[in-house]
Amino acid sequence: MARLFSKLKAIDFFKKIPSDLTEATLTGAWISILAAVIMVFLFGAEFSAFLSTTSKTSLVVDRSPQNELLKVNFNISFPALSCEFATVDVSDSLGTKRLNLTKTVRKVPISYDMVRQGAAMDDASHKPGPKYDEEGRFEDVDDIDITVPLSHENFEATLARYPIVVVNFYAPWCHWCQRLEPTWEAATKEVHDKYPEWDGRIRFAKVDCTQEMDLCRQHYITGFPSLRVFRRGHDDIYIAGMHEHEMYTGDRTKEALVSFADGLVPSAGQPHRKHANLTAAPSTPGCNLAGFVMVKRVPGSLHLVARSEGHSFDHAWMNLTHLVHGLHVGSRPSPRKYQQLKRLHPAGLTPDWADKLKDQMFVSEHTQSTHEHYLQIVRTTIEPAHSRHAGSYDAYEYTAHSHTFQSDDLPSVRFTYDLSPIQILVQETGKPWYQFLTTSCAIIGGVFTVAGILDAVLYQSFKAVKKMQLGKQG
Repeated sequence: MARLFSKLKAIDFFKKIPSDLTEATLTGAWISILAAVIMVFLFGAEFSAFLSTTSKTSLVVDRSPQNELLKVNFNISFPALSCEFATVDVSDSLGTKRLNLTKTVRKVPISYDMVRQGAAMDDASHKPGPKYDEEGRFEDVDDIDITVPLSHENFEATLARYPIVVVNFYAPWCHWCQRLEPTWEAATKEVHDKYPEWDGRIRFAKVDCTQEMDLCRQHYITGFPSLRVFRRGHDDIYIAGMHEHEMYTGDRTKEALVSFADGLVPSAGQPHRKHANLTAAPSTPGCNLAGFVMVKRVPGSLHLVARSEGHSFDHAWMNLTHLVHGLHVGSRPSPRKYQQLKRLHPAGLTPDWADKLKDQMFVSEHTQSTHEHYLQIVRTTIEPAHSRHAGSYDAYEYTAHSHTFQSDDLPSVRFTYDLSPIQILVQETGKPWYQFLTTSCAIIGGVFTVAGILDAVLYQSFKAVKKMQLGKQG
């Protein structure tokens, strides 16, 4: 056994020198203290680096699952576009088209100053257009004096004379108005025969909006024809503490109009009674559109325009001036995720990092002005170190380029978006434990070795100087 231990001593890397053969010096002591301080400092720095994490940024082809949808959030105010006709459409390069989205879109009437007026409107999606009588059915109907278009001079007096007046706001050039005209005349004759002048409970009338533009704009008429119900000189009825305006949106046949009139007559003299077949008409000129749409991850557009299956629009009347309160893609990160994103984002976060159009106003300085906004969207995926899969999340940024031009088409606002095929992948990583041990050993060994070399150099230098001094003295 003693022989085995003797052989083991032969491979000792750290052979010891007897203490009586070593010499301690003051210089070596100072160098030892300095080396110890450096070791502690470097070890502490390395340990802090081991506990912290670093990020690695990569550019990869977008790894989104097939058929994954993207959420586009918006909040836009139009001071001169009525909620009655404001619609939100979505289309994309694959041919998908969805018109008049309502389930995830909220419409709120606003004033010219973009102040909210009343509650959000209940807008039914995909409502079919009104039915009409066959063309030529009432060609033999004689003209009726009472249907001579009203003007601003006799409009108020006519409304004040009868408890209920149903007014047809029309434009001679309008196709739907031309279809309605003979039916309107026939229905007017039958209603007035059934409820003659001496009865005086209801009357039909009409207004030519090409001749009475100010009168029509005063009542927020933007689509033709618009059928409004006025009670005792106004169409504002006070119900349960709220003011509401009424418009007729049913079929435009003679039978439907006469039946509608019969249903209105019992409410004559009762201006606070709401009729079941009437819907709220706009009492303000503008509309705020807010909500979100789910779109495919392909180039597409979000289209905001005035549209109705039974109305025509005068392009010169349409003013699509709008204020973008906000437009962002995807979901807003939570405060914790926002701080992670702010820390790990390759270039940091600017105040408008997620919404380049926030609080920007776009004014229609000319008639028939169409506004287009082109958005290029980039996806950034953050993968935290401790929850690489469960805690990863996406953040979307976009660049925006906007311009306004005059078009022969109906003025509109279009947000065209295009998604980059390149995804920014930010992965948070930590230092492995074995690397920490290797570096720690390198720090201790390296500092010890360098300190030993320095001590040896200084020791030999001092020794050589002493020899030279002794030689000169001898």
